[in-house]
Amino acid sequence: MNKVLSREVSTVRLSFEGGESPSNPVANDNAVERLTQAINSNATAAEALLSKISMMRENAVSQETMEAYLNKLLAAGPDKRLPFWARSKRLARFSRRARMASLRRTLDLTTPAPEAEEETVERKLGRRRRALVALLRSISTEEGLDSKEPVIVTIENRARLASKESNEDMKSRMPEGLETPNYDIVATSKHNGQTIEIRRYKPFSVCAVNMNKPRPDAAKETDNKVRVPEISGASSFGALAGYLFGKNDQSTAMKMTTPVFTSPIEQGDKQMEFVLPSSYWDDDSLGTAPKPLSGSGVSLQQRVSQDRAVLMFGGYASKKEVAKRKRELMAALKKDKQWKAEEDEATTAQYNDPFTVPWRRLNEVSIKVVPK
Repeated sequence: MNKVLSREVSTVRLSFEGGESPSNPVANDNAVERLTQAINSNATAAEALLSKISMMRENAVSQETMEAYLNKLLAAGPDKRLPFWARSKRLARFSRRARMASLRRTLDLTTPAPEAEEETVERKLGRRRRALVALLRSISTEEGLDSKEPVIVTIENRARLASKESNEDMKSRMPEGLETPNYDIVATSKHNGQTIEIRRYKPFSVCAVNMNKPRPDAAKETDNKVRVPEISGASSFGALAGYLFGKNDQSTAMKMTTPVFTSPIEQGDKQMEFVLPSSYWDDDSLGTAPKPLSGSGVSLQQRVSQDRAVLMFGGYASKKEVAKRKRELMAALKKDKQWKAEEDEATTAQYNDPFTVPWRRLNEVSIKVVPK
């Protein structure tokens, strides 16, 4: 840890160990100045802000206090009223306010409003708080950024290009060390500059829960508490996480896998699916997997070998974006000379956690196919 960061961490520690009240945390320290430095390519400043947030957690500071800290940082920084000329990216190299405007645009790009949910001020603030922390993490660890311009401008550009990388770039976003279903690529094709893969999946197993049914009363005992309850599918995620991490008949915690699937089922409903560890991927071994607790609504299912057409994309897998990608995939299959869709509904796969910034996210839509 360098001297600047060490001094900042020491200041944070003293503020809590020494009894200073963090009722107005932004006013009590130089957080806004640190944020200004961070978006101007100062990784140490980003680390200092992240260290302060971590220190608040370690000292059992209330969730409300941490949220207030981030809310005030947003209000005093990117969400502060800025002059119209600050919109110019060209000025970001010279102007603090132009860099803040770039940060604001990046937050706007990375915090899309969820579909089918009533927007509220608190939901919007919650998304912006998470996005700000994710951006600080990115600044503190990012390598290979253009040193000729402020880091926030480079990040804004990456956010805008999140969905346009090649398949190879997309696959590099897959989290390391997590099991994922095995497949062979049996064919590829191009459609409007995008690569469509025909994958032959090998059998695997999932735990699944209906996303359209309300969670039962027993969910309090069977589900894991979700840190971000307002995100889409949070209750279903909590149900599957509860099962996977030990709330099952064997009290066995299993390793996390990737991706999280959203698949169509009967009567227009959808289900969320976690991939089970590979030790439960065949018929015999699935029978030895821990059983879901009664009332959890979780079921264990096996996926047989099948061919699927897959289109990868970055950014967020919003309802609107998924519908767009499905249309693109179906259009590509209609022109394909070897493969055709066997079904109309698409399955969505999301490989990254909700706190991953858009330009590092990997998503897929896939449709079952058969030879023509």
